Amino acid sequence: SLAGRHTPSHGKAVVSTQSTGEIAAYNKIPSSITADRWWLFTWFVMLPITVASGINAYITETEHLSHDPPAYIPYDHIHQNTRDYPWGDGTKSLFFNPKWNTVPGRGYLWQDEPEE
Repeated sequence: SLAGRHTPSHGKAVVSTQSTGEIAAYNKIPSSITADRWWLFTWFVMLPITVASGINAYITETEHLSHDPPAYIPYDHIHQNTRDYPWGDGTKSLFFNPKWNTVPGRGYLWQDEPEE
């Protein structure tokens, strides 16, 4: 019989040291106990971790966005568009952000604007 056997990645069958009776006895944990454990794990482990990760991401991004982007240097490999975009003047991508994206040959648009 193949009970208690499994085939690992190297291809040879290995006989488990546990009998099928021991495995069956191990699997007789009531589902209400395992459901309670998952409920506790979700609310008291995963929810705080998710909230802490969200707070950390907010603080990090707020700090990151508080300063201006780096100076524009017109490298040849940055804008290798073979043709213009089919909207607007053809130089701005679909999700263009004037503060963070550059226009080929001009740099940042906010640097062109006169300061008040």
